[in-house]
Amino acid sequence: MPRAPPGRGGARGRRRVRRFQPASDRGKFLDMQAGQHEEPVMGSNGSLLAELLAETGVASTSGAYHDVKRGVEAVVGKVAGRPEAGAALDSALIDLWIAEIDQRLSRQIDEILHHPVFQRLEAAWRGLKFAIDHIDFRENIRVEILNCSKDDLLADFEDSSEVVRSGLYKIVYSSEFGNFGGKPFGAVISNYEFGPVPQDIALLQKCAAVATMAHAPFLAVAGPQFFGLKDYRKVPHLGDIKALFEGPQYVKYTAFRESEDARYVGLLLPRFLLRLPYGASTSPIRAFSYEEDVVGNHAAYCWGAPTYAMATRLAESFARHRWCLHIIGPQSGGTVEGLTLHEYDALGAIQTKIPTEIMLTERREFELSEEGFIGLTFRKDTDNACFFSANSAQKPKYFGQSDEGRAAEVNYRLGTQLPYVFLVSRLAHYLKVMQREQIGTWKERGDLERELNSWLSQYVADMDVVSPAVRSRRPLRKGRTSVTEVEGSAGWYRVHLEVRPHLKYMGAYFTLSLMGKLDRE
Repeated sequence: MPRAPPGRGGARGRRRVRRFQPASDRGKFLDMQAGQHEEPVMGSNGSLLAELLAETGVASTSGAYHDVKRGVEAVVGKVAGRPEAGAALDSALIDLWIAEIDQRLSRQIDEILHHPVFQRLEAAWRGLKFAIDHIDFRENIRVEILNCSKDDLLADFEDSSEVVRSGLYKIVYSSEFGNFGGKPFGAVISNYEFGPVPQDIALLQKCAAVATMAHAPFLAVAGPQFFGLKDYRKVPHLGDIKALFEGPQYVKYTAFRESEDARYVGLLLPRFLLRLPYGASTSPIRAFSYEEDVVGNHAAYCWGAPTYAMATRLAESFARHRWCLHIIGPQSGGTVEGLTLHEYDALGAIQTKIPTEIMLTERREFELSEEGFIGLTFRKDTDNACFFSANSAQKPKYFGQSDEGRAAEVNYRLGTQLPYVFLVSRLAHYLKVMQREQIGTWKERGDLERELNSWLSQYVADMDVVSPAVRSRRPLRKGRTSVTEVEGSAGWYRVHLEVRPHLKYMGAYFTLSLMGKLDRE
């Protein structure tokens, strides 16, 4: 609201009015005496109120004119109604009135900023900005934004007779991966929160189906409702996580985890802090003195989806190595640096609000990963956090105690890890492109197999000891493709891809596989 200097009144007194002064020049206000009359003093050009309104620069036709007029009337009324006749309106009194206005504005701004609807909107945009700010677009990385609510996405799937007719399928698969010259999506990052309720699991299954067909893993947020809670703060204090997920309310989620499509889904938690509260010592506001009231109110902070943090790990790994393998571990690409810490005074001591909603212990992070979740773990006394694992939602299978069974179990378990899902997905994108280029060439099965193996060999380094630089460029220890004809389907070849990354799991090498089809003509 415009701040007007007080005027000197009086039935016959001389009226002296100066132009408005900015807030920084409050000490230059004209020292004027309040008149004995409560009515505004009239001048040759109209009332004092009219002149004050003219000084605001707000046109009478403006939509804000009515609110400005009410504000000016309130100030003039406060001046005219002072009981101390003839008392000076010094700068201290003006500052007191301004502080009162600032307090009222602050309470109103708090109500807006802390409303759940506004919080979701702010978190979505600030989370997106966080991810964009940490992506080097000079490294052949593209980001496309889809403005679609969770309810709208569910409605689209329900209105479609099958997944391949849905809008998400057309955007993620048809427009790029399924289009000649298209650039396949490497991942689908969402800020949707999911729980164990049937409606959420149904939507997750649809998204997983699209992600599987497009070989683009789908990342989403595991909401606190997954654990029967209203917020994450009680997650560290839960009992046996494994026993919890054996309850009847998780039947749908367990069935989803046992599906093949669940391999392309990552569920992350907890949220992380996106900005400091507004205040003179944290994030000052120039327009007026505003101190955002968040101390003791956990929900008042601006929390962002952890999927945005994972997006930065994927982008950095791709920028450095051209593969999204290096996304976990403190020294292997899993650290999210430069997070927001809020330090504030409480009971005479400096307290710190950590950048993640909860602090996960190693044990709790492991338990969550075993149930298909990816935890963001805060490093104490720092401003960073780390992803120590990246399990997909798929549940590992048990193959028995034989040597073959244990080897199969290791292969299957590692196949559920997102870093290796990203590895195989990128190879699948290349195979799809090469398949299109070979259509109409009349090549035989053996010719295609030799060409594919020759192409794959550029990513293979079959050595026991490999330097980190070579391992980054050639992430495979072994790789082989086999091409066979599809019986009963003229014009089709079946391609089987087997790769072995440079990694031993529990002392044993493991193999990842992918099956696809190629057009012969």
